[in-house]
Amino acid sequence: MANRSRTRTTRIVATGVGLLFLAGAAACGSSDETPAPVASSKVAAPLGAEAGTRAQTGSDGGSSPRPPAGPGGQLTPAPGSPPVCTEAGLRLAAGASAGNASADRQGFVVVLTNISDKPCSMIGYPSVVATDSNGRQERPAARSEGGNLFRVGPPETVVLQPQGAASFGVEWTAVRSGDESACLPYAKFVIVPPHQARGQEVERQTTICDAFQVHPVVAATAGARPR
Repeated sequence: MANRSRTRTTRIVATGVGLLFLAGAAACGSSDETPAPVASSKVAAPLGAEAGTRAQTGSDGGSSPRPPAGPGGQLTPAPGSPPVCTEAGLRLAAGASAGNASADRQGFVVVLTNISDKPCSMIGYPSVVATDSNGRQERPAARSEGGNLFRVGPPETVVLQPQGAASFGVEWTAVRSGDESACLPYAKFVIVPPHQARGQEVERQTTICDAFQVHPVVAATAGARPR
């Protein structure tokens, strides 16, 4: 986090010769303080991936700066990455469930597979909205770097080789507690992968009470980075 530099302002109210005298005194008495250096924000080093996918960081194998945002706030893949994955080149499918039917916290994994014949890349958060069976009662998921069910961290560039897969986790609280909002039933999730404009539906009957979250895309199919 950057330190705020401090400046000293001298206000002079005078006339005639007195104004010139005070202005000279103020110039001689200006602050000699030097702003503190700005610390760059870092993300975690890559933690591995399954065959066909990889998390991309700095060329030295260590941590890399948080990726820049592109148009519309969309994150931009790391320099040298393949082109972003296209809608026509991706297959979206619901993966394994997380939690269980009796747990307070429930969720599932969404798997994105590169079905094109060329490598592609992606980074960032999908858009996820839960709806009822008629496509109404919309409830958007909040972006989160990690939750109770999925260990993720800041977004990193993920490169998918042909037939390689990436994934992300979606989770929520399924039991009312404290000041949580009303628990409502949902039948579908409308999902828009990073860098895409159109959503795809995943049918899943559930009840969401609160803390509805979506996490960044990661390499592999577990929805989380290996520990």
